[in-house]
Amino acid sequence: MEDVAREAGVTKPTLYDHFPSKKDLYLALIDSDLDSLHGRVRDALQGTSGNRERIRASFQAYFDFVHEHAAGFRLLMQEAIGGNAEIRSRIGRVRSEIAGEVAALIVRESGGLLTATRAETVAFALVGMVETVADRETGWSASARSDDVDTLVRFAWRGITGLAEE
Repeated sequence: MEDVAREAGVTKPTLYDHFPSKKDLYLALIDSDLDSLHGRVRDALQGTSGNRERIRASFQAYFDFVHEHAAGFRLLMQEAIGGNAEIRSRIGRVRSEIAGEVAALIVRESGGLLTATRAETVAFALVGMVETVADRETGWSASARSDDVDTLVRFAWRGITGLAEE
């Protein structure tokens, strides 16, 4: 806590006024990263009008977050499979919220061609796909991230539209 207080430019007692324990500080940092990631993806999903553009914007938002917060993202990924049930639950909640927003969008935009159950499966698959590829990308150039986003968008678009055609 001394190192954190020094880095933050506050005294240790001030730090303890806000975070009674290391665990509370750690959870606050995780929550902050999760909120930031969720907000970026949500804004991307709501910020454009075309469906393909929504996919691209949300994937890019995820990749940009990972690039800008590489250490925090790696921590989230480690904690997602780690031993602390409380942290896993927080990460799972945000994944579920993002997937729920994506699923609702898929159902709405498919005009009833995709059921909520199928859309939820697709949404979780999209979240997992982007999460896995973005994890590999930490520290890569903007053009490499953009190329991977393009590849994932083409893959996702063909898959989603193919499901709606069945």
